[in-house]
Amino acid sequence: MTQQTAEVVGQRLHPLTPFVKGWGYFVVAAVALVNNEGLRQNLTFAGIGLAAVLVGGIALGALSWWFTKWQLTGDAVRVDSGFLFRRTRIIRFDRIQAIDVAQPFVARLFGMAELRMDVAGGGKSDGRLSYFRYDEAQELRTTLLVRAKGQQAAEQQESEQQAEAPPLLTVPTTRLLGATLLSSTVVGSAGALIWLIVATMVLNFHIGLFAGLPLLLGVVQPIWKQVVGNHGFTLSDTSHGLRTKRGLFDVQRQTIPPGRVQGLLITEPVIWRLIGWARVELDIAGVAGQKDDGDNDHEGAQLLPVGERTEVAYVLSRVLPGFDLAGIQMHVAPERAKWLRPIGWRYLTYGVDDQVMVTTRGWVSRRTSIVLHHKTQSVRMEQGPLQRRLGLANVHVDTPLGPTDAIALHRDQVEAAALVQAQADRAREARRTVSAPFAVQTQPNPPRPDGSSSSAASPAEDSSDR
Repeated sequence: MTQQTAEVVGQRLHPLTPFVKGWGYFVVAAVALVNNEGLRQNLTFAGIGLAAVLVGGIALGALSWWFTKWQLTGDAVRVDSGFLFRRTRIIRFDRIQAIDVAQPFVARLFGMAELRMDVAGGGKSDGRLSYFRYDEAQELRTTLLVRAKGQQAAEQQESEQQAEAPPLLTVPTTRLLGATLLSSTVVGSAGALIWLIVATMVLNFHIGLFAGLPLLLGVVQPIWKQVVGNHGFTLSDTSHGLRTKRGLFDVQRQTIPPGRVQGLLITEPVIWRLIGWARVELDIAGVAGQKDDGDNDHEGAQLLPVGERTEVAYVLSRVLPGFDLAGIQMHVAPERAKWLRPIGWRYLTYGVDDQVMVTTRGWVSRRTSIVLHHKTQSVRMEQGPLQRRLGLANVHVDTPLGPTDAIALHRDQVEAAALVQAQADRAREARRTVSAPFAVQTQPNPPRPDGSSSSAASPAEDSSDR
């Protein structure tokens, strides 16, 4: 169907879309039937049950596909779906920040792809449209880029996609695997699983190995998500911002538009700190912190899944030119905070400079939150009953939902009140004086971690978007 027809009459997705989306449910049903002892003894009944699941899944998928239509209007993409409860999504062109063509593993086998649009104010699933033939997805992406960014910007993005720039840095798969195996979740789950096996088989405790399934998932799931999901992670520079690429089976690309970074979070689990590793995540205006099926509620965009200290400093300088985390003077919480945090009170710090406010907390997993002054939405002070007895208070610096959670914990209440007023003044002054995006490169790009130079970034977009 031509583009002109699609603008008048809704168009359906690829006929194999139900299978590509729902094949996993059939596999789960097959595994459940095979593992059921009663059904294994009655293969005829098991076969009938499996066939019923397959037929029912195909029928439901076909109904969902039949009632799902998309069309281009003058200023938006309209998607109608649902056969019991109708749902209409309107994706306005002026809210589209980036568009990528993704090919999950099963879709790739059939030459299919989906469009993934970063939509300001929308969740991850709100900007997905799947599935198309791969060439159709590419054509639709070009059309949407022209509508959203203009012909010149669309041509520029197309040329950048066809000839990807050399990566600024690459995360080795061996480091991903090592970091995952040394994470607190995997170490704790693996230790508990080993104890359960020993207790069941050696000490003759009748706990049952079935109790180890959640622990086994605690080992397998992080490895799959981090190693397979972040396989081949690269960070590149484009005229539209930094661009990440990752994934073994489901190759994902994401553009980080300059000027839309709300905050950053650096996470350092205790074992990682001994090695000198850290993870860096971003809050991006309109797209970070949105909830998606199977994801964490406030998971942000990954800027670096695991990196050495020099790499962390490098990516921070790429997002916030001139920023030096080590140069910020950090203020430790008063000693009486140890009554509330006996061990971790020494790690409760905050610091400010003319661009950002930084807070740290946690000794098992240290979290360093970085909030841009002109992205601060509100500042508030909270004080619990025990804190009142000790003369302490918490200062919260609120930003849009995302991984960044800037809280100056257990400060002296007089200091906390002064910090609230000072941060509010800094945020007000920053919003008044910022006339150019924060992420504009006003100086030569910092050298890469390996010592080589990198190309200059282009001017950023308007940073007033939220």
